[in-house]
Amino acid sequence: MSFRSRPVLDRKHRPRWQDELRTQQLTVIGFAVAIAVALGIFGAAAWNGYWEAHFRPVASIAGTTYDRSDLQDRQRILVAEASATVSALQAQLGGPRDQILQQQIDEISLQLSNLDTSAADSLVESAVLSAQADEFGVSVSDEQIDAGLAERFVVDELVRAQLILVEALPEDAAADDEPTDAQLEAARDEARDALARLEDGEDFGDVAAEMSDDFTAASGGLIGWFAADDAAYGDYFDAVADAAEGDRVGPIETEGGYAVLEVLGRTDATTESPLRELLARQGVDDQSYRSYVRGILLVDAFREHFADEVIGSEAEQRRVAQIFIAAPTGAVVPQERARHVLIQPLPGEQDQSGATDEQWAAALAEADEVHDQLGADDADWFAIAAERSDDPGSGARGGDLGWYDPAASPFVEEFSEALAGLDVGELSEPVRSDFGYHVIQKTGKRASPQAQAADLVEELRADPNSFAEVATRISEDSATAEEGGELGWVAPYQLDEPLEEVVFGLTTVDEISDPYDAGTEGITIYQLLELSESREIQDDQLEGIRSSGFERWLEQEVRGPVETWVDPQFASSTAA
Repeated sequence: MSFRSRPVLDRKHRPRWQDELRTQQLTVIGFAVAIAVALGIFGAAAWNGYWEAHFRPVASIAGTTYDRSDLQDRQRILVAEASATVSALQAQLGGPRDQILQQQIDEISLQLSNLDTSAADSLVESAVLSAQADEFGVSVSDEQIDAGLAERFVVDELVRAQLILVEALPEDAAADDEPTDAQLEAARDEARDALARLEDGEDFGDVAAEMSDDFTAASGGLIGWFAADDAAYGDYFDAVADAAEGDRVGPIETEGGYAVLEVLGRTDATTESPLRELLARQGVDDQSYRSYVRGILLVDAFREHFADEVIGSEAEQRRVAQIFIAAPTGAVVPQERARHVLIQPLPGEQDQSGATDEQWAAALAEADEVHDQLGADDADWFAIAAERSDDPGSGARGGDLGWYDPAASPFVEEFSEALAGLDVGELSEPVRSDFGYHVIQKTGKRASPQAQAADLVEELRADPNSFAEVATRISEDSATAEEGGELGWVAPYQLDEPLEEVVFGLTTVDEISDPYDAGTEGITIYQLLELSESREIQDDQLEGIRSSGFERWLEQEVRGPVETWVDPQFASSTAA
């Protein structure tokens, strides 16, 4: 037997059916490859879309990654909570505060327009606090979460009422004035009179319009719906707790007077909050919402830790005085500053042209008295201006008129001419204008706020004992200027961090700080009056520390050490 290869036919001698079969096979293979490629592309695109929608990383916190599904869960929760809040606000509409309520509703709508960012912020905050809880010994129990959930599902009882408020103090009383017993008694008698008129059948709105000192008097005393925790009217809630619709209650003692209320309607508290249904509609499961509420409660737990463990009841403190120089509102030009006391022949009148010669003479005599008072070495401009000046604006600020450009004086001609002839610290004789008689003092000159601050520091370091007098004359923070610049005791976290660093950088009594320039926030100079390594923190200090100080501590000590990455697409503009 011999082995011979099968003869190979060239294309010319190959049967036609073989060529057709080969062509069909190649066509089928080509279609198959094309379909496979198309399916691959479609599948890849579909998978990529699914991955983007569900698995794309949004944030990484302390080694844990959170994806789009986590973000979407948080978005659904925020939408449900916002909708429930809007529903609660809408239930309170129908009173003089409708504009305020509508503003709150609009703010919620604005937050929802940035839902991606809001949800990412919420997700990251919860994750960071959870990661740091053990480090700081902070925890939230299941019982606390249960209580937090129950509270969120409650709709508060609401009362709708009308109000007549009688204030004991007169309208022109100072903010820190306290009513006397006689003033309180007079206010109670007036409230009783109002109640008697109502019992005699007079319309509540008419009596309120005539007698009430509350802003709602213009709307007949209607205050609309309010709950027990209402910031403005919550104090009245217990007083009307047992009152039925149509009942009148009063006089009710308030912080500064007495009130009479009439109940117009009430709704009972219920656990059937729309929030429960809204969460269900959004597809939020119980575990996701419990996790969200735990994050909210963790903020409260860290706040409590800050108050008890970080701040405590005592701390190192500095007692300081300050001089504050406001930033200019326009172009920086050479400026001067002045203060005055105005004595009018017709006090309080817009037009003084009707005053008689005798009235002008009396005004001049009084202005001469004021001039003598202000010329004394121990003159208290704040007290004298508050008591005697007929210019209510500057009178409340120790007569201060602020900084002005002498090349474009904002004052009337007689006033400007008198100022031009004064040196810094010099007091004018009474100057007559169409407004009355002015006793004027030029209190300063400066090329710029920065130059002024540098000069002041040099002067004060040469004579630290002059700080109080200079602060009274120069400082543009009227609240402390009146007290010689006295700011009081300062504890850690009480001031903004840069100012705190300046204050605690002072170590010697009477030491003057360098000027701290905060740009548009102005310039501050401090003097150390006293220091204590450990001093009890007062209640008024704690209020500021727990608000602004807590956020700074949280950012630096709690959030700062945690390795955090957030997709720039979802990061807020304030994120570090």
